[in-house]
Amino acid sequence: MAISSAIFCDVKSEAIPHHRQVKSKSSYLPHLDGLRALAILGILFEHFGMVLPPLLRCGPLGVRFFFVLSGYFITLSLWKLQAEVAESNGGRFLPLCRFYLRRLVRIGPPFYLALLVGALFGIEEVRTNLFWLATFQANNYIAWLGYWPNSISHFWSLAVQEQFYLLWPVLVLTLPRRWFLPVMAAFIVFGLVFRFCCIAGEVSTLTRWVTIFGCVDSFAVGAFIAYMKRARLLDRMPFLSSTILFAMPLAAFGCFFMGRALMTLPENNLFLALTETVDAVFLAWALAAALVGGTGRYIRLLSWSPLVYLGRISYGIYVYHVFVIILISPLLVRYGVTDTHLSFLRIGILLVLTVAVSALSWHYMEQPFLAWRNQARAASGRKAERPQEEVVSPVPVWALLPGVNAFRRISSTLAALI
Repeated sequence: MAISSAIFCDVKSEAIPHHRQVKSKSSYLPHLDGLRALAILGILFEHFGMVLPPLLRCGPLGVRFFFVLSGYFITLSLWKLQAEVAESNGGRFLPLCRFYLRRLVRIGPPFYLALLVGALFGIEEVRTNLFWLATFQANNYIAWLGYWPNSISHFWSLAVQEQFYLLWPVLVLTLPRRWFLPVMAAFIVFGLVFRFCCIAGEVSTLTRWVTIFGCVDSFAVGAFIAYMKRARLLDRMPFLSSTILFAMPLAAFGCFFMGRALMTLPENNLFLALTETVDAVFLAWALAAALVGGTGRYIRLLSWSPLVYLGRISYGIYVYHVFVIILISPLLVRYGVTDTHLSFLRIGILLVLTVAVSALSWHYMEQPFLAWRNQARAASGRKAERPQEEVVSPVPVWALLPGVNAFRRISSTLAALI
C-alpha cells in the first residue's frame, strides 16, 4: 500500500473539491469530475495491485491532482468569502466559521464513518491510532513512524488537505491582491527547495512526501490557476497562436513522462525532488485546458457520464477503498483469487465493491447531509445551495430509526450556521 503511501480522494478529494463546494447548475463543469475520475482510477489501480510500466504509473500523480484542485477551488471560494465578509458590516468571524463548518460537514461524515467501520471490524491500526486519524494528523504520525502503516496510510493526504483548509484562509483573506502571485511563486519554490533539502540531508522519504511543506507547491499551483481564471487570462488561451497551442500539450505530456521517469531514480538522487514540480506543470495544463471548456474530444471524453459519476463519488472511493482491500482480500484468497493469480478478476471485484460502497455513501449519507444543510439555510433566510445537477435522494429508511431524528435536529442546527 505504499502509494497510499503515495489518495483524496477528494478526494477531497475532494479528494475531493467538487464535494467540498456545491455549485449551481450554471457553473458546474462535468469534465472536472471526469478529471477527478481519472485521478482516482490511477490511485485505485496502483493500490489494487495492477502492474503497469513505470512510465504509466499514475497513483502519486492522482494524489497531487487532488491537491491542485483543492488549491483552485478553495482559493476561489475564499475570494467569494471576502465579498460575504464585506456584506456583513465588518463581522468577519461568522462567515469564516461558516467556511470551516462547511468543510467539516462535507468531508466529516464519510471520513468518520470509515473510522468507525474500521474500528468495529477489528482493523488494529485504526483502533490504536484513532486520535491521530480523527484529528487529521495521520501525515505527521506517518512521518514520525518512518514507515507506512498499510491500513491507514491513505489518510495522510486527507490530513494534508485539512491542514491546508485550516491555514489557507488566513493567508488568502489577509494577503493584499498585488502580493498574491509573488507569494504563490514563493510557495512553489519553497516546496521544491524543501524536497531538495530533505534528500540532501538524508531526511526520511516520508517526511518529504507526506508533510504539508512538501505538498504546498501543488496547492499553490491550483491557486495560480484560480488567479488566471478570475483575471480571465484563461479565456484568452483559445486565441493564442497555433504554434503555442500545439506546443503546450506537447510540453505538458513531456513533463508527465519526465515525472514518471524521475520516480525510478534512487531515493538519494537530488533530481528526485523535481518529480512533483514537473508533475505540477502537467496538472496545471490539464486543469487549465478543462476550464477553458469547449466541445473538443478532450472535453467530450471527460464528460462521459460514467466517468463524471465516478468523479462525483471520488471522495468516498478514496476514503473507503483501502478498507475494502483489507476486508475483502482474505475472502478472495480462499477461492484462489490473489494479486498474482486471477489478478484482473481481483481488481474487478475490488473496484465494483468500492464503487458500490461509495455510491451508497454518496446517495444515502452525503446527499442527505447536503439536503439538511440547504433546508436549514433556507429556514434562516439565506439562499440555499443547490447540488450540481443532482436530485437529492429521499430521506433513507434508517432516518426513521429511534434516535436518528434527534441526531438530524442537531445536524440541522449546525447546518444553520453554515
